[in-house]
Amino acid sequence: MKSILILIFTCLVMVSCQQQPKTVAQKSDYNNLLIPTETASSDLNEDIEFWQERLLNSPKNYMNYSQLAGLYSKRFRADGFIDDIHTSDSLFLASLALNPFNKAATFRSLSANAVTKHEFEQAKSYALKALAEGEDKAASYYILFDALMELGEFESAEGILNIQKSKNSFDYLTRASKFADHQGDLDLAIALMEQAYDRVKFDKSTMGWSVSNLGDMYGHAGRIEDSYQAYLKVLEADPQHWHSWKGMAWINFAHDKNISEAKRILRHIEKLGNDPQVKLMLAEIADYEGLGSESLQLKQAFFEQASSPKYMGMHNKYLILLAAEDLSMKAQAIEDAEREQEKRPTPQMYDLLAWAYLQNGDMEKALKVASLFVEGQSSEPEVLYHLGVIYKMNGQDGKGDKYLKEALESAYELGPLTTKHIKENLKS
Repeated sequence: MKSILILIFTCLVMVSCQQQPKTVAQKSDYNNLLIPTETASSDLNEDIEFWQERLLNSPKNYMNYSQLAGLYSKRFRADGFIDDIHTSDSLFLASLALNPFNKAATFRSLSANAVTKHEFEQAKSYALKALAEGEDKAASYYILFDALMELGEFESAEGILNIQKSKNSFDYLTRASKFADHQGDLDLAIALMEQAYDRVKFDKSTMGWSVSNLGDMYGHAGRIEDSYQAYLKVLEADPQHWHSWKGMAWINFAHDKNISEAKRILRHIEKLGNDPQVKLMLAEIADYEGLGSESLQLKQAFFEQASSPKYMGMHNKYLILLAAEDLSMKAQAIEDAEREQEKRPTPQMYDLLAWAYLQNGDMEKALKVASLFVEGQSSEPEVLYHLGVIYKMNGQDGKGDKYLKEALESAYELGPLTTKHIKENLKS
């Protein structure tokens, strides 16, 4: 009898261990990197001062404007201070006015800035001007591809990929990866990005971008250990790579359920960087902890910061979701979603519009938009979750449950709160 009880106890322990996901993030791996330090832009400031001095001494030299503009753009990407991207634009435009030679490179830089600011029509316009200049057309086509993908002009974007002669370059492979991801082929997208990384693995700045993107993609594929190792690799080379720190925080929160460690990392980013979305991540964690008042304060702080005209449309998706779900601004959410959908008629923007209608009680209108412009056109987990709820709210439980179960396969990507909502909707 005693041996039978021991056997039963052993089996229960084994089952319990199997149900508990393995902890991935190890503080000892990165703790020495998570220390107060100068901001990521510190090493850029000296270069900016140098070119500012050059510009003061030679105000008619277009190269001085161009060099300085590039540095401000780089500093924005490092630390997220929004004024830097606008300063960069002004300097590039001043360079254009003085440049007597080929202007393609400057138009490409302006296009890249416009993509960053979510001014996608402007980005397309600058890319077309770069093409018209004729210099390095492949580079101009690639920046045009970026704008077209954001505008939902997927056939034209695919056409750009098809006409490229060099299909082994970093620029080609990263765009092909993005297109594969758009088509829902995550395995191919990862394989292409891995090939892209292999071509730039000795270039620190490009390596960081490609490996951190791989970290995101591994996470989406459920390869959490690979995702963790990718972020760690970037941070060991660049301890101020805030995107990778956000990835580390998400692993601690969404996978390991190590709430205190996730918050510690996010507070570190918040102290040294200026990414408004850190507030949203902290708000989600506060919700998970049952701290509704703290969560609401963080969401309001994000909304106030990110809705500033300086941020253009960079955070519109999250502003619309907050207005629709948390801040009792449902009419504004619909108005903003309609405007965003007109600017970017992509399945994701139609999904935002359908969700805003649903949150406002317009269930039939939500279903109409979702069935016409979203269903079958996106495999993003958040879109699948929204589709599931919309169909269930319209009495189509079979179809609704189908999409909710598909979304549930990406529980890590969606996070604990959305996963909880999905399970609740499946029971209803």
